[in-house]
This record gives sequence, structure tokens and C-alpha cells, in this order.
Amino acid sequence: MLIYKRNGILPMLKRNSAVKLAPQRWQDNAVDGTFDVVLAFEEKVFDMVIEDLHNREHVLMKPVLIINLEVKDNHEEAATGARLTLDLCQELEATESWEDNIDEIVTAFERRHHRKLLYSISFY
Repeated sequence: MLIYKRNGILPMLKRNSAVKLAPQRWQDNAVDGTFDVVLAFEEKVFDMVIEDLHNREHVLMKPVLIINLEVKDNHEEAATGARLTLDLCQELEATESWEDNIDEIVTAFERRHHRKLLYSISFY
């Protein structure tokens, strides 16, 4: 138990338990409706979201932006990732149309923060 305390696992688990009851699966979100933007923090999750959206029926033809910001699973990187995500979301919110400006938003973000983003556009 001491090793988990020293390497920050216990505080991270405690923080996580206050935020959500259990890990969330993207595939279980269909009842939540549609999203404008989906953020992933691991490339394999990003790929699963894209695959799932491509396999769904595209009835509404409503665009959804999927972005991956790679974040290592540790306390320091999670805090940094949260700040970067907030900055990115504020940039997206400030634009009239993310569909028209996404390339510029991503390029500016990558230059400012020296972090690479992956992104894709899909439809509901």
C-alpha cells in the first residue's frame, strides 16, 4: 500500500472516484444523445471512437469533431492535460464555426503548447 501512496496512485484513484463512479465506455453513450466534440486522451480510444461512429447509421448528418490529446496516466500529466484541454475547448468555443477553422485552431494549439493533436470529423 505504501508504494501506491508514494507513486501517486492512491491520490489519483481517490480523485477519480469523486469525479465518476466507474470507468466509462464510449460505446455505452448512445443514450446520451449526440456530441459536438469528443475528446480522447489515448490514441487507441480515439481510434475506437472513430470506428464506432463510422459503424453507426448516419441519420442526422450532424458533424462531430473527435480530438486526441495524448496524456500519460499519471497525476502530473493529468493536471497538464486538463489545462491544455481547457485551453483547446475555449478556442473551439470562441470560434464561429469549428468546421471552418479547425485546421487553424489545431495548428495554433500545437505551436503554443508543443503538443501534437490528432483529429477527425465524423457524423451522427
